[in-house]
Amino acid sequence: MCVAFPKLTFLDPIHCLALHDRLQHLRDEASAEVVELKKSLGEKGVKLEGLEKEIDGLKSEKVDSEKKVRELERKVGTLEVRELEEKSKSVRVEEEMREKIDDKEREISGFKKKVNVMESELDKWIVEKKSVEGSLKESESKSKEMEAEITELEKEIDEAKM
Repeated sequence: MCVAFPKLTFLDPIHCLALHDRLQHLRDEASAEVVELKKSLGEKGVKLEGLEKEIDGLKSEKVDSEKKVRELERKVGTLEVRELEEKSKSVRVEEEMREKIDDKEREISGFKKKVNVMESELDKWIVEKKSVEGSLKESESKSKEMEAEITELEKEIDEAKM
């Protein structure tokens, strides 16, 4: 009876020994392959641990990056709000300045009208002054003539008294 194959009774001991050697060789190869696979598994386990650590690090970096992104988005939002406030303020100041300019232009326009009225009145006064000066010269001339006449008449009276 064959030790390696108890059910196979038709094999002679030489074949049985050859099969036994072949099986032993296959066991040795399988054992070597198991050792190699265990070694490979160990290396892959180390690699896996390294990759898991790297994944953990990347996850941590991702969380940090997401925090930074949220912080930057918040800062951008804050800056956008400030920019809008500045634009609003600028627009308000510009509108106020336009209103002030419009007020000043209306004021200037009013002053120009007053100046035109005053210039018109001044022109009338100048004409009136010239007229009065002409009348004054005429009156002075008549006054001198009358004084000359009075002096002539006084002379005639004095001559008539003598």
